[in-house]
Amino acid sequence: MPKFLIGYDVESQDDSTEIFLKAASEVHKNLEAKASIFVVGKTLEKNVATSQETLNAGYLEFHQHTYSHVLLKTVIQENEEGITIFPSGTFEEVCEEISKGQRVLRDLLGVEGIGFTAPYNYYRGLSDRLDLLEVLRGNGIKFVRSAGRNERDWQPVPFEWQPYFYEPQGFPEILECPLHGWQDCIAREKLGWNNIEEYIKWVKKDIDYASANQLDFVYCSHDWSSIRHDPKLDHIAELIIYAREKGMDVTNYSTYYEKKLAEQQDKQKLRNG
Repeated sequence: MPKFLIGYDVESQDDSTEIFLKAASEVHKNLEAKASIFVVGKTLEKNVATSQETLNAGYLEFHQHTYSHVLLKTVIQENEEGITIFPSGTFEEVCEEISKGQRVLRDLLGVEGIGFTAPYNYYRGLSDRLDLLEVLRGNGIKFVRSAGRNERDWQPVPFEWQPYFYEPQGFPEILECPLHGWQDCIAREKLGWNNIEEYIKWVKKDIDYASANQLDFVYCSHDWSSIRHDPKLDHIAELIIYAREKGMDVTNYSTYYEKKLAEQQDKQKLRNG
């Protein structure tokens, strides 16, 4: 059964995060649908009480999205508007961002986060950065969402780029989960922020494709963008219901990781005879 993996990048520095957390908690509780939150440390510091309530509700787990949204790699974005450069932090800055993000999650929510979303995402994820994979390993990260751009450092990302372990790089325990299709904030800006119905149709086509081809769908949404013109997240509820109707299992990243790890270990046993 293909999976529908909803991951929320929670990164705002205004009141949109609290609005989002309350709405997301309600939607996922009502539908008994698990999903994952990847929170920026500075955002968590401003929303501790609401985050704790969301965590306690039991349907949304918390992982990290760096401490202050510093890029791990430089993005060289090429699209119809030309080439735009988004610089990364230094290696030292990135190391601090990851370790501090873990500390904040642990200290404020009592959570040992094993998941990580890289700001902006990159072509090929971290496959060319063994130094960064080593940093993630040292901080207890087991799965990462960093391969969320195509060969032009843009969108969409093909669904055929299914999750994979960084085994060739020497990190067989770290799972990469590429973000499929278009990130919600980019798609909705293209369609018009108030054109929610058209966005729902857009994502439903992606669900149709993933379901028909038995492919997992790693879906990316954000706190600030998902509540824009839809503060109750009705579009998220509709997408969850539709994915289930299409035979997809709505789950969170921790559960998914354990499943993929078990599959990998079974394959290893077969190879070893």
